[in-house]
Amino acid sequence: MRIAFANVAGGRLVDDNNRYVDADQTHVFGTALAELQPDVLLVTELDCDSDQLERLAAAAMPGRAVHPPLSERFSNSHIPGVDRIGVGIASSYPITDLGRIDLPDPPFEMLHWRTGEPLDWHAKGFVVARLDLGEQGTVDIAAGQVCPVHMARSVDGVEYTYSEEPARSYGKEMTAHLARELEARGVRRLIVAGDLNMQNPRDFFTEQLGLVDGFSDPLPATTPDGRSIDRIFTSPSLAVGDVEVVRLAGADHYPVGCQVTARPSQERAIGMIREQDLARPKSGGPSRSGGARRGPTGRGPR
Repeated sequence: MRIAFANVAGGRLVDDNNRYVDADQTHVFGTALAELQPDVLLVTELDCDSDQLERLAAAAMPGRAVHPPLSERFSNSHIPGVDRIGVGIASSYPITDLGRIDLPDPPFEMLHWRTGEPLDWHAKGFVVARLDLGEQGTVDIAAGQVCPVHMARSVDGVEYTYSEEPARSYGKEMTAHLARELEARGVRRLIVAGDLNMQNPRDFFTEQLGLVDGFSDPLPATTPDGRSIDRIFTSPSLAVGDVEVVRLAGADHYPVGCQVTARPSQERAIGMIREQDLARPKSGGPSRSGGARRGPTGRGPR
């Protein structure tokens, strides 16, 4: 199956000063997602008080029979014109709701990275679902968003990062919580995807959860400033290939698409050497292996 995932910021784009513009551009995100031709759509920072998920699914999967989508609100919004944001899953395969997972907030104080103003952490989490792929069995998906600790700093003016304390310890505790919640739901073949907000997600999703990174090195940029924080991890029994990033002009996160297949039972997971590393496209063709596609008015990372 082909999966597309994107942080759509409530359908808002940013201006040249990196500030959100209060105008609903859901149709622009829908057009970009349609380029990825998904069977399954995962959306973070979804405007849960509107029909945004239905509109995105209709645009991304035109003419397809989409099963009733799942969505959950997680927090108040920092985006103009959007009251609450959350996570949604839309699928062309039959889908069963396995419930939401609320992640714990960081235990340290949040001061705005630029102004130093004390703020409250926005609640984050995952929506978990089981997809029925017919003869290929079932696959479980956890779609969601991890707390962006890099948006805050300490009283000493040091930006938090999951690579260093205290955020590193929080990341390990958060991942352990996620593991317990997934185990309680009886997940089997698992896909975790979304806005993971980490520069080092392998330290947590591979080392703690035993999942395989769907991206190969060098990592594709999923934001205009060159970070690779919108990610996908899978159980070792699954393989990710044909990774594609759409560089959508004005988006603060780029939509990502990939193909997920069952790994032959006799084939062991091969760590960071991924299926797409073994079948690089010929030069001159579309970049589909950890690469990026520009939208109609696309621009490179800022």
